[in-house]
Amino acid sequence: MHIDLWALALQATNFAILAWLLQRFLYRPITRVVAERRALVEKQFAEATAARHQAELDRQDYERRLAGIAAERERVLAEARARAEAERRAVIEAAEAQTAAAAQAQRRQLDQERQMAVAELGDRAVELGLVLAERLLDQAGGAAVTADLLERLCAHLASMPTGHLRDRGPVLQVATRPGLDPDGQARWRQRLVPYVGEAVEIIFVTDQTLIAGAELRFPSLIVAFSWRDSLAEARATMQVGS
Repeated sequence: MHIDLWALALQATNFAILAWLLQRFLYRPITRVVAERRALVEKQFAEATAARHQAELDRQDYERRLAGIAAERERVLAEARARAEAERRAVIEAAEAQTAAAAQAQRRQLDQERQMAVAELGDRAVELGLVLAERLLDQAGGAAVTADLLERLCAHLASMPTGHLRDRGPVLQVATRPGLDPDGQARWRQRLVPYVGEAVEIIFVTDQTLIAGAELRFPSLIVAFSWRDSLAEARATMQVGS
């Protein structure tokens, strides 16, 4: 077998040139493109990983914000419930205070009305006593009443200090109801002289405002002794007691 060295050398040279051309114009650009594509893929993968990590961070932050919003919502609701409860209690307390004040005012009004009713009843009782006393006086007749009145008046004068009625003035006016007849005036004058003195002029008058009573009227002193004064004292006592 004969080998052509020149042909072999030429083929080797052609192969070397072809290999250089492939290396130069095909393998290097392809390698560069593959490297660029790999770099691009790695970059995109890194960006995707970073984006996924950022998304996870954003999700966690969002969840934290949601938790914060829920907590804030619960706090606001709790404050609102507390304010509503405080307002409800304030309204209830105000209503209770108003009710208590109204009840107290009603009790005071009832007490005042009761006191007024008792006072009015007492006044009516006293007035009724006055009316009955006047009627009894009219029915009893003058002599018996004035005789009893004279005895009680003298007993009253006897209880006063000795000489208390002397030197009270030159004139003594004796007012009675019913009026005294001449015999009655004589008896009264005789009974009064020891207490007022013989120098005093005694004048008798009738006073319709008295009720079975008498008044010794000196210029500087009045000695009253009648049912009217007793009933007036009873009226005052009833009004104070009520």
